[in-house]
Amino acid sequence: MAIQTGAIKYRGSFKSIRNYMNLHDTNTYAGEKGGANKDLIMNNAAFVRTRENMNEFNGCGTVAKAIRRGFLNLLPDQTDKRFTPRLLKLIKMINLNDVEGTRGKRSVIISASRPILMKIVFNELQNVAEMIQDEFTFSHIALRTEATLKVTDFKLKPILVPEGAGYFRLQNHLSVISDYSYSETTRCYEPVDAFNGKSTFIYSEYTPIDTPLTVELKAAFPEGSLVGNEVSILECAGLEFYQKVGKAYLPLKGSSMMMIDVF
Repeated sequence: MAIQTGAIKYRGSFKSIRNYMNLHDTNTYAGEKGGANKDLIMNNAAFVRTRENMNEFNGCGTVAKAIRRGFLNLLPDQTDKRFTPRLLKLIKMINLNDVEGTRGKRSVIISASRPILMKIVFNELQNVAEMIQDEFTFSHIALRTEATLKVTDFKLKPILVPEGAGYFRLQNHLSVISDYSYSETTRCYEPVDAFNGKSTFIYSEYTPIDTPLTVELKAAFPEGSLVGNEVSILECAGLEFYQKVGKAYLPLKGSSMMMIDVF
């Protein structure tokens, strides 16, 4: 695939060449017009592999949407524009790990590939949380319905504090993602466990930037929640900065979130 590198801008196509751009991508791509139409792709035997790939990609998109739903209160403030493509890439890696499934209908068995989701990066441009990860101590109970994040005498280095920030808060965030399998009934990917896409979180108090913080943040799902073996819990730790105006705390840019455990 050709990529336009010059400064020439135009709209439309030149004879057999078309050009286009992808969302959140500054490159302009060029390719030949024509090729197979939708009817051929969906029905012709020559495109069986294409249909298989499309079906699994749609399934990975369904899983990514569920993970994003669990991260709903983090979006879009804690993520960059490339977060979803990076997430889809990781989910596809998990999808490919299903070596026993039928191609085109392979499951997304997250519970068997949890370390892969530890690679989730929320924002490549803001990584303050990663710089302070050694300050975090975290644990969860055997039932996996609650997890605790601890810091002791935690104090921010001035270089990590954005201009204008007077206060900060830490956040302990939990979200749920089920394994997914292809349903012959609905002809789409469905969660194996109904306890899917849920989330819970807890914040520390607003703390002055120059004040050491010792706190234990316990995030827990509602009492009576059951976490099955085909469900995974994503635990994230976040750092948010604020400026106090009157009695209000206004959030500032420079906050960040990182994945600290998947269990």
